[in-house]
Amino acid sequence: MKDLNNTTKKILFGTVGAAGLFLASSASVNADTTHHVVKNDTVWDLSQKYGVSIQSIEQLNKINTDTHLIREGQTLTIPTTGKTAAKTATKTSQVTVKAGDTLWALAQKYGTTVEKLRQLNGLASDAYLIHVGDVIKVDGQVTTTTTTNAQATSTVSSEANQTSQAASTASSEANQTSQAASTASSEASQTSQATSTASSEASQAASTSQAATPYVAANHVTYTVQAGDSLYTIAQKYGVTVDSLRQANTLGATLQVGQSLTVNDPTKNPQASVAASQAEQTPAQTTTTSQATQATQTTQAATTTNQVAQTTSQPAAQTQTSQASQTTQTSQQTQASQAQVATPSSYSVSALLSYAQTFTGVPYVLGGTTPAGFDCSGFTQYVFNHFGKNIGRTTYQQQYAGTKLAVSSAQPGDLLFWGAYGSAYHVGIYLGGSSYIAAPEPGESVSVKSFTYYQPSFAVHVN
Repeated sequence: MKDLNNTTKKILFGTVGAAGLFLASSASVNADTTHHVVKNDTVWDLSQKYGVSIQSIEQLNKINTDTHLIREGQTLTIPTTGKTAAKTATKTSQVTVKAGDTLWALAQKYGTTVEKLRQLNGLASDAYLIHVGDVIKVDGQVTTTTTTNAQATSTVSSEANQTSQAASTASSEANQTSQAASTASSEASQTSQATSTASSEASQAASTSQAATPYVAANHVTYTVQAGDSLYTIAQKYGVTVDSLRQANTLGATLQVGQSLTVNDPTKNPQASVAASQAEQTPAQTTTTSQATQATQTTQAATTTNQVAQTTSQPAAQTQTSQASQTTQTSQQTQASQAQVATPSSYSVSALLSYAQTFTGVPYVLGGTTPAGFDCSGFTQYVFNHFGKNIGRTTYQQQYAGTKLAVSSAQPGDLLFWGAYGSAYHVGIYLGGSSYIAAPEPGESVSVKSFTYYQPSFAVHVN
């Protein structure tokens, strides 16, 4: 009986100690981290550094979600509760890349960082692109909020109370200890089954998503991809959106020449536009032919007159020939002068600004340089290249593409930069007033912004 009492007490103390340790560890993970903002820090950088979302940092510190502006010297609280209070498997698992996936999106989904994904998969330090069908290793699973912590604490406390109450009778203590052990085993089994069910449902959802068939409307046409095509240019040809092309087709990371695309509900007919253009050219060709015929007839008449004039008087014929020659030279000079005046300008600010705004809504893609996705300097490079202006690929190169100006002296069409001259980290195109257009940051798209609360550092007029 004495040995049984000692055994029961050990079980009681062990149970209570485990409960205390569990409660202490639960409390310790709720502490937040503080960060002192230094030069060139951004909310995006901090989210990557601490492995939390941009939204959680901005909500906790009441940062403007439009400008994302933080100041040098500012002290920010970095949330860790959401990250540590989630149940995440630590073993490495594999994920098959689906359409729309990026390294950044996978890092956010699995509670890790882009850099860790690169290291785990042997990718280069500057790698950004992944392809549909690729198998990516991740060092966690989709985080799911744990609701069993409080239940486990309650169960442990309940078991401790039951064991304490059962201390009055040795046989009763042994029975209740056995029941508590059985209950704990049953709960562990139920938790394992719940985890297995959740994993199975997630797998089925992923398979269903991958197996989803493209939507094909009753009114649709088929287009074969040509060299130089992009989703944006094809959408413009048929008067549809890029999203509708994505919904109608199973697309990879890039388009392939010869690939067949379905275009739902087109509002334009490129072939009809070409036919109309040819029809417009036909009257002009007819007019040119008529003018050539009249010129031939006039030349023949002049030749006949010249022959008659030679019969009548050679001096008079020579005078007429000289006058005709002078008239021809004058006409040729006039035509050349008119041709020079008619040469159109190859670049105008209003055309550049209008062209830039046609890309509103194109998603931000780190390293992107096409209408399928832009980063900030990829967007400005694409717009200026359209007008024959080579300003370089990166923000560093573009800050030297023209004459540096104060922001107060900037004119529409100039480039606006954020960061010190020589180490700028963001660029956009000035529209006038306090407005500019840019590809801002991951999770957003090309849009018109105001720098009222996000002042640029300097401007550059492109030479």
